[in-house]
Amino acid sequence: MSILTHPLHLDTHAKAHSLSADNHLEIHHLTKQFGAFTALQKIDLSIREGEFVCFLGPSGCGKTTLLRAIAGLAPQSSGRIIQRGQDISRLPPQSRDFGIVFQSYALFPNLTVFDNIAYGLRNRRDDRHGMRNRVSELLALVDLAGSEAKYPAALSGGQQQRVALARALATEPGLLLLDEPLSALDARVRVHLRSQIKALQARLGVTTIMVTHDQEEALSMADRIVVMNHGVIEQIGTPAEIYRQPASAFVAEFIGSMNFIDVHPEGSHALRLGQRLLTCPNHDYADDYQARLAIRPESIQLCAKKDGLAVLVEHIEFLGAFLRVTLSLEDTQQRLTADVALRDAETLGLVPGAILGAQLPTDALRLYPSQEARV
Repeated sequence: MSILTHPLHLDTHAKAHSLSADNHLEIHHLTKQFGAFTALQKIDLSIREGEFVCFLGPSGCGKTTLLRAIAGLAPQSSGRIIQRGQDISRLPPQSRDFGIVFQSYALFPNLTVFDNIAYGLRNRRDDRHGMRNRVSELLALVDLAGSEAKYPAALSGGQQQRVALARALATEPGLLLLDEPLSALDARVRVHLRSQIKALQARLGVTTIMVTHDQEEALSMADRIVVMNHGVIEQIGTPAEIYRQPASAFVAEFIGSMNFIDVHPEGSHALRLGQRLLTCPNHDYADDYQARLAIRPESIQLCAKKDGLAVLVEHIEFLGAFLRVTLSLEDTQQRLTADVALRDAETLGLVPGAILGAQLPTDALRLYPSQEARV
């Protein structure tokens, strides 16, 4: 059994520095401090024209702070923001070219749907006929035609968020900022609305940045995902790259489900897992280091005991389309989780207490330094 020894590290800095006419937004060495606390540290990022980018990460990672810095609502302590070739680093929010949608909708409760959407157009002093046409066009775009005279209180949460989206798009901004726009909605509405937002963004071609802590939202909506942790960017990539080739153990653990197995490097061509020695290409971990082997549950292939690593079936969970199986490696008592198709369960004799084999396909494996520096 051979294994892949290193995660693919995407060169985020090289990407961020590649100036291009196709870039809508370029962020250079952006740092944001609140007193002694550094919320963002030397962020470099480029976003292409018409791209849908998600800032993804746990609470407190800096993703909302970065969005607010782009909007001018929380100006950076240092660094530059370039939008379509113009340095907007020190411009006030009202002088920047963006529309924004917040988690809380932020609609004016005393104004009708029409007046909420037309708010920015009135500030721009558009003529009334043009305003009516624009509002009608936007309401049709978000599937709320005929709702002009209603007040926000008469709308559901999903409808209010669509009105907020229409209001953000009313002035035809070059950049659309979405600050966790779906997190206040129930699960069913959230799934429906995210497909609507993505379809609308693709139709309009507006460059969009969305902040979310929901990995499923990011994977299903984004052209590229920016994974953040503790004020820095861990990885930038397409949803497939982020999921299949996580650049760090943090990304691997944060995105989807991931198994981690402690292994010990032996020489430059082998890893020890219990009593089993696994051959692998060259790696640069010293013999006295403990490493972590990572594999997704759906990539583990169960088989007869003689054909793989010996595992004990501890628990089986029915999840509709598949079974999630908790396994214990016989040699080390470390646990694995495997996703198994229903049709394979009977063939394998999949019951608690069964001893089977587990195959770990080479192309599905990643290797990371252990959280513990030395063993």
